Amino acid sequence: MAEENIYDIKDESQIILPEDENPLRNEIKTAPLTKLNFSGTAFLLEKNHAKTRFFTTDDMVCDTEGLIHSGFIFMGANHAALLAINEEFCVSIGARINFFGPLKLGDVVEFDAQARFEESRKREVKVLGYVKDIKIFEGVFQLVTLEEHIFLAQQKNIQKEAAIRQKKEREEAKTNS
Repeated sequence: MAEENIYDIKDESQIILPEDENPLRNEIKTAPLTKLNFSGTAFLLEKNHAKTRFFTTDDMVCDTEGLIHSGFIFMGANHAALLAINEEFCVSIGARINFFGPLKLGDVVEFDAQARFEESRKREVKVLGYVKDIKIFEGVFQLVTLEEHIFLAQQKNIQKEAAIRQKKEREEAKTNS
């Protein structure tokens, strides 16, 4: 892990932006339009395993002391969970999480995500987050892989339910006449 705070670097040529530190971008299938400055960048991508670096920024600060809003930490951990599965149509459906310490502006979190239940559409991913050697996050995410985009699947389900309801209404109308 990087030991220095990116905000203490005087020579701007030494600054590595999250968008520049994404060597695995061509291997990532899931959530390709996710903003890396809010989710982190992958530095290890294996089957059922991903590691990401999450860089805290000014946009994440929620008070005058530089506290990072926990919603951004959750987003970074969720992104690591998605990358551990790395399927095109994968969505989060639940999570059990714990925050063990606050983040401040300039902190860099390394998330380590391990996926389980490879043969199932419904997957579980354990994610640990560390700043240096201090565990600040632990969570278990439930994700589901789909064969098509969730909006398309949802639309088909709505249409199917509507057709069933209409058929039932027609049958009831026949029996009532």
